[in-house]
Amino acid sequence: MMDHFLPSECYGSFGEYVKARREALGKSIRGLAQELDMTPAYLSDIEKGNRYAPEKYLSRMIEMLCITGEDINLFYELAGISRNGDFPDLAEYIEKMEIVRIALRRARDLNISKAQWQDFIDEISGTNKIKE
Repeated sequence: MMDHFLPSECYGSFGEYVKARREALGKSIRGLAQELDMTPAYLSDIEKGNRYAPEKYLSRMIEMLCITGEDINLFYELAGISRNGDFPDLAEYIEKMEIVRIALRRARDLNISKAQWQDFIDEISGTNKIKE
């Protein structure tokens, strides 16, 4: 089975990612649509980027497309981009955690750079290296 697919830059859209996963698994549009309990036309529209997948389908898509590990984060990243910044895997967490909203606003106001964000991610992940 696929453990890791390709980085988000390799896909132009969420729909392209879904299509690539579906095809890699040898599933037809009709077959996957049936597994997801949606019409083939609706799934086709998602793959073409004409529609975004409603949140109610996302967890089932993960299961039916055999998405695991870090690819789940990629899946939700692309889904969020297709949903105009509505990242369904983060919304509830951000909603529940006031400190997260404060931190994000502070980072925005201070115009935190990508490198500073990476340092923060490394720090909380325990992957930061000792700087000499």
